[in-house]
Amino acid sequence: MGRGTCLMSVTPKSLEWQKEALCALPQNEKMREYFFSTQPTEKYQAKNLCFLCPVRKECLKWALEHRQIWGIWGGKDEGEIRRTLSVSWNGQESRRQRFPQCPYCNARPNKLRTLVVEVPGGGRWNTMKLVQCEACEFTWRSRTSANAVDAYHAQRAEKLSKPKKKKTKKKKDKE
Repeated sequence: MGRGTCLMSVTPKSLEWQKEALCALPQNEKMREYFFSTQPTEKYQAKNLCFLCPVRKECLKWALEHRQIWGIWGGKDEGEIRRTLSVSWNGQESRRQRFPQCPYCNARPNKLRTLVVEVPGGGRWNTMKLVQCEACEFTWRSRTSANAVDAYHAQRAEKLSKPKKKKTKKKKDKE
């Protein structure tokens, strides 16, 4: 388990998908260290393995929901995951100049929407925020991602509600 893992929410059943992961196969054992490498060529090879993997979507979703901000998960490196989660290198929520894109299909922020769902038996926390991509239907749980997506849509709505300035064309004087 890496940094950011909430051990209470990790159950053997929630990790069943790992049995099908290409990185878990014995023939790829030597590549496992590439997922946490600083060498560009090794990171590239790790990402390529991810893009062939049948459980890439599950891996990426798990990494986002458990704030795995180190290493490569589901074909995304730590920078891409942090940007999606709107967190800094140490996991603290941060405002970014760029809004998140869908981490699975790279759809722009205008294709992302937030959902609020009930948590059965959640007690004090009886709802949680999800982010869903309208392009590929990839969905993940992240309050920070949801906040960033909501901020994007609020900023966009504000821009659209402002009256547009009329462009005036200057006529050139004819001599």
